[in-house]
Amino acid sequence: MSLHMLLEFPILLASGWLAWRSMRVRPWGAAAVRALTALDPHGWLGATATSCVAIFWMLPLALDATLMSPWMASIKYLSWWWVGGLLCHSWQRMAPELLWFFIGNLAWMSATAGMLYWDTPARLCVNYLIDDQRHTGIGLVLMSLALGVLAWRQTRRCGRTHGAVGSA
Repeated sequence: MSLHMLLEFPILLASGWLAWRSMRVRPWGAAAVRALTALDPHGWLGATATSCVAIFWMLPLALDATLMSPWMASIKYLSWWWVGGLLCHSWQRMAPELLWFFIGNLAWMSATAGMLYWDTPARLCVNYLIDDQRHTGIGLVLMSLALGVLAWRQTRRCGRTHGAVGSA
């Protein structure tokens, strides 16, 4: 479970991110980026889609389904890869307030799910042992702290560039 949620999901998101970045240099990719920019001028689509995918894949039932159904495993791979691409495209256009809300929401969801996984005495997933569930919970709580640092770093960078957040 910990490898699933703390390693595989971020790697899938990063691979979608990198694929989108490499696609921008191709003529058809540039056209797709222009179309997506027209559809999502402020980055809300990327933030919303990423939040929805993260919410779904934090559910114990969804994690179990990926191990029992190749179809669900394919959905997992495609959804995380897809939101990685969307997030790559919308990340830089998000206002600092949206960025804080988006990352704060992800951090809060991760911390809450992590505390539930950590503290629940019963197995939540059929396919994972209770120790792995606890390790995943601790990892999700730590990941939520890392997301907070990422949000702070990104808004500080945006503040220096756009003047949206005062510099120290």
